[in-house]
Amino acid sequence: MQNNKDIWPIIARYIDNSIDAEDSLYLEEWLNHSNENRRILHAVDRIWKSSEEKSQDLLIKELNLEKDWDRVADRIAATNPEEKRARVLRYRKLRKRQQMFSNTLKVAALVTVAFISAVLTLQFSTQPQDSEKTPVFNEIATDAGERANIELGDGSKVMLNAASKLIMPESFSTNRRDVQLDGQAFFDVKSDRKRPFNIQTNNAVVEVIGTSFDLRSYPGEDEILVVVRDGTVELRHKDDDDNRLIINEGYKGSISTSTGNLSIEMFDDPDTYFGWMEGRLIFKNTPLPDVFTHIERWYDVTITYDKSDSNLLTQKFTADLKTRSVREVLRVLRMSMNIDYEMKGDGKFLITYLEQ
Repeated sequence: MQNNKDIWPIIARYIDNSIDAEDSLYLEEWLNHSNENRRILHAVDRIWKSSEEKSQDLLIKELNLEKDWDRVADRIAATNPEEKRARVLRYRKLRKRQQMFSNTLKVAALVTVAFISAVLTLQFSTQPQDSEKTPVFNEIATDAGERANIELGDGSKVMLNAASKLIMPESFSTNRRDVQLDGQAFFDVKSDRKRPFNIQTNNAVVEVIGTSFDLRSYPGEDEILVVVRDGTVELRHKDDDDNRLIINEGYKGSISTSTGNLSIEMFDDPDTYFGWMEGRLIFKNTPLPDVFTHIERWYDVTITYDKSDSNLLTQKFTADLKTRSVREVLRVLRMSMNIDYEMKGDGKFLITYLEQ
């Protein structure tokens, strides 16, 4: 594990897209060490990217020693030849050393400015008050068995899963983009650093700048799950700003609606979380009650079973099913698990455990 002094040049190369494989491993290890490290990287990245090129050029220009060298050269020209040669030698050595450290100083200065600005922004800034008119909200909802594709006014795209609801303003304000989600959706958020994109959902708030991720937050489920495919996402408890989590690409983060506890881990099976957009039912060691709930939403059916039967409650199911009818899915369950099903009316199924 590298110390904090060693990590800043690696962070600079990461943001500058010049990082190599070895540094990537060190950065990954550093990020996994604590969520505070993830918050630092996220803050530095936001400040770095939001800096205007002109301000960066100005900073680099201040660090550039060309003008100083020109002034020195003018002074040398006014001296006699022997003094001139001696001073030229001294200044050439000095300039050589300056050039060796020039790039390092530039990167270090930019990282330092970005880090200090990020800390000040996170700790002391307040959200500006929106002086615009009270927005008019629209609501898009899907029933069980339905999905919907939505394009927002800022160019962001949302794919809404079954039994879900998205509430959004007719137009976003000049400094914020706020929506509300109940259920599950995949967000492909258009980058706009001046207007953060915030998603209110149950007891949590998800904030992004420009990224793509899956958010699952169904009413009645204790876990709110965020799976990041690209970019960086911040997940926090809506009533506790200090209780937050920075989730980078390739990670999934969750928050418990009952306890507020946060957790994060890498994922190596993206199809499990994004396959639903392709019409795939994917289960991976999923408890049968959760499987039944998912099937009910997916096919708009009702599944009943003995909720006191421990044999049913403890079984777990793994499968990748695509474009099948509900009866086909239940047949797969019957063949792979020790259960049977019976149709009890239009869209109603009774699941029973088969005694061995």
